[in-house]
Amino acid sequence: MHLFTLLAKTLKRFKTTDQPMTIIQDYVISVALASDIGCQRQNNEDALQYLASSTDPRTGLAIVADGMGGHKAGEVASQEAVSVIARHCQDGYFLTLPQTLVTAFQEANQKINNYANEHFECRGMGTTATALMISNGLGCYGHVGDTRLYRIRDGQMEQLTQDHTLVAQMQEYGMITKEQARIHPKKNILTNALGTNPDILVDTSDAPFPIRIGDIYLLCSDGLVDKVTDEEMMLMLTDNSPEQACKLLVDAALDNGGNDNISVIVLVIQNKH
Repeated sequence: MHLFTLLAKTLKRFKTTDQPMTIIQDYVISVALASDIGCQRQNNEDALQYLASSTDPRTGLAIVADGMGGHKAGEVASQEAVSVIARHCQDGYFLTLPQTLVTAFQEANQKINNYANEHFECRGMGTTATALMISNGLGCYGHVGDTRLYRIRDGQMEQLTQDHTLVAQMQEYGMITKEQARIHPKKNILTNALGTNPDILVDTSDAPFPIRIGDIYLLCSDGLVDKVTDEEMMLMLTDNSPEQACKLLVDAALDNGGNDNISVIVLVIQNKH
């Protein structure tokens, strides 16, 4: 079955409204990525990758992961997650379907668990991961942990993923405000991560969503969001090239202390001509 036909059938199945849905085809993805060890860490436990289709500039996969664990186990976990997810989606097999990413994340979880079981010094290793797939005018994300995916559209910035943290749950239940969550001493306690349990819950977009010309997508580790506000991020992302935006974001986190690794991927959907 042709890829676009399959995507259209999937959209029809997930569709919950009769509103018309426009899927653009004449676009390109402009992308840049950056990672910095930060000011206080000895190792960079973040991993990131942008996997572009060799035949179609409209197709790509962006992944950011933030590892944890001693003896460089965090580095191994994040790199393994990125590698497995990318490999699962390579060779042109970019199906913008939620299940594609769920399967990729589950495979990464199993690989990390197996590695930890075989290497005693890596017991307790794990990683967050957030991935965005774009193909044929549609996007889809997969997510575990507290790495984030943002979108800027029509002058509004929206966090598409939900943090899997204790503090995020407290905020959801109305126990604390967003401002309190940002400075809470337990803000980095994860409730879900790859490699920490045999079975994991992978958050995905409910269905593939249409991208638009002018959309800006940001994937980032918590080393950025802990030091730079959403409002500041939006200013840096707007009216700057992806390369400029990446530099501004990383520099801002470093200027504010940079006590963690900082990783960002910026994607901009542009007209082909």
